[in-house]
Amino acid sequence: MRNSKVNKSKKTKSTTLFCLIVLVVAVLAYAGFFGFKNIAGYRVKPFSETINKGLDLQGGISVLEEVQSEKFDNSTMETTIEMLSMRVNPNGAKETTVSKEGKNRIRIEIPGEYDSKKVLQSIGKTGKLEFKGPDNKVILTGTDVKTANSYMNEMGKPIIGLELNAEGTKKFAEATSKFLNQPIGIYMDGEELTKPTVNSVITNGKAIIEGSKSLEEAKRQANIIKSGALPVTLKAVEFKTVGATLGQNALPLSMKAGAIGIGLILLFMLFYYRAPGLMADIALVFYVVIVLATFSAANVTLTLSGIAGFLLTVGMAVDANVLIFERIKEELKIGKSIRNAVETGFNRALSSILDSNITTIIAGIVLYSLGSGSVKGFALTLMIGIVLSIFTALTVTKLLLKLGIEIGLINSTSHFGVKKKETANRVLSIIQKTKIWFSLSLIIIVIGMTLLGAKGLNYGIDFKGGNIVTIDMGKGFNQNIKEEVDKIIKKYDPNATTNIANETQIDIKSNVLTNDTINKMFNDVKQKYKLKDNALVSQSNVGPAIGKELKDKALKAFGIATIAMLIYIAMRFELKFGIAAIVALVHDILITLSVYAIFQIPLNSPFIAAILTILGYSINDTIVIFDRIRENKNKMRGKKIEELANESITQTMTRSINTVLTTLFTIVAVYVFVPSVRDFAFPLIIGIVSGAYSSIFIASPVWVMLKKRKSKNKAAA
Repeated sequence: MRNSKVNKSKKTKSTTLFCLIVLVVAVLAYAGFFGFKNIAGYRVKPFSETINKGLDLQGGISVLEEVQSEKFDNSTMETTIEMLSMRVNPNGAKETTVSKEGKNRIRIEIPGEYDSKKVLQSIGKTGKLEFKGPDNKVILTGTDVKTANSYMNEMGKPIIGLELNAEGTKKFAEATSKFLNQPIGIYMDGEELTKPTVNSVITNGKAIIEGSKSLEEAKRQANIIKSGALPVTLKAVEFKTVGATLGQNALPLSMKAGAIGIGLILLFMLFYYRAPGLMADIALVFYVVIVLATFSAANVTLTLSGIAGFLLTVGMAVDANVLIFERIKEELKIGKSIRNAVETGFNRALSSILDSNITTIIAGIVLYSLGSGSVKGFALTLMIGIVLSIFTALTVTKLLLKLGIEIGLINSTSHFGVKKKETANRVLSIIQKTKIWFSLSLIIIVIGMTLLGAKGLNYGIDFKGGNIVTIDMGKGFNQNIKEEVDKIIKKYDPNATTNIANETQIDIKSNVLTNDTINKMFNDVKQKYKLKDNALVSQSNVGPAIGKELKDKALKAFGIATIAMLIYIAMRFELKFGIAAIVALVHDILITLSVYAIFQIPLNSPFIAAILTILGYSINDTIVIFDRIRENKNKMRGKKIEELANESITQTMTRSINTVLTTLFTIVAVYVFVPSVRDFAFPLIIGIVSGAYSSIFIASPVWVMLKKRKSKNKAAA
């Protein structure tokens, strides 16, 4: 009787806790996606308002400036950045970002600005510093300033210290005597920097300027006063204009792709894994919320590629749950109770989850370290997503499963999709057909590499340098109209290439068009077809040096990531596992390159991010199989190496297929619904499929070959 009461009390507590968790997740999800208008006088903003959006999600201009000098230091770069910030955002009203990129480049991003000519002229100003009296006459110029610095005075207020040269000292003494108790304004390129009041006559050429709101502001103003003109010569090596229409459409399209991709995953998990799938779905909703909340809290700037990275991690986040559920099912099939099967399943899946995800994080770290711009943003979202997915699977999913068992939602093996008298799966003969798998891959690679040698890769603008312009021609655009538009374009560049994109748009690629000729060309097209100003959807210009650097960085990133993964796998497993995994990685890269060479698909910078992601994803799948081989070694002593590998592959086959499906749900949705990110999504799709194939049909057979070779050498010795 007492046990019955205890069990009933425990069930009541578990039910209450389960309902509370579901309610909290539902409230957090609603708050994150829709917000609350009024809670105790406060408004809770949705993620769409709290997460920073990149230019490709809101429209604007991005310019990459390169320092044309070999000798400069960090102080010079900081001063240059401050100067550029004031030029592109003099009154501080715009949400501009000016940041250092690499060793000698500065990226400037200006949302809501679409006149690239105006921006480039503003950045290229020589820099004119002037001190003006109340009569608006110039008292001093930048040539009269010796130095300026910032500090906190004894009262804790930010101060700018100003020191003038001999000529400036004389001029300033006269001016401060004339304009005592009156303001003297300091201007950069006609924009007011500060306007302090003269409190005393200054004859020694040393003055202090009060009124800065913070030490950071004082430092910024001091740097501008000290430099006057830009301390280094800059050259625009890349600029991109994202039209307002494209920016406005990108976010809703991405949200649509995300909703469809995540919705498919939720349905798949529910129908395939039933009651446990429901628990995984609740955990997945929580995962999505905490990842987006982390983006908001960490001030992450979300770009289109970042959204693709986030959706990729959603697909990969389910992988941990799939691993756990498949392990639980195996324990149930050998007759364990549901409680014991759940506990054992989590414990046995832990090493696979950690090892597979750590290798993906290694790829993310390399990508973040060597990447730039949107590639860096993608790597950051990928790493944040992976870390939080591990946490969610090992804590939230586990807690929900245990609560589900205690309240009776999960009380039968059938709730996991396991029949009481279910027999073990037939062992697949994978290793015995190694020649077939190798031949299939070899045929594709040989054709691809042959065409690669004959034609080369179809490098896009990002690698070759040049311009790409997209114009929206509106409804009714067809091949006949395109031929008419081509005649206008050929007047400005006879060698320009054009193609129809997204039914209503025309893409124009050229190596000779300039900003001026692009504007003239667009005006001609606009007038003839009565287009609006926002019909110029986007405009990009990339210098040839950027393309060479992208290639060099790609090779460097691939080498570093490969070596790091090899070291990790060798430490956690054995060197032969590491070599087999690297062979599979090389296979995936060659297959992806072959597809691009065979079909002459344009290759641009997102391809680099996709390739490194493929490395992490492919090795993730491979390690799950290798982890099972390592585990089965002790259980299957005396069996042939081929039998060991076949058994391990068979046991992990369902997990491999399900993980590929859930990952493809999101990436294919992005490819279909977000055209502007297809350059990134397409190689990912190829790599994900190739990675799943190589993990099963390449990596494991290679490991078997290495093991058998070692055995033969021992026997011969």
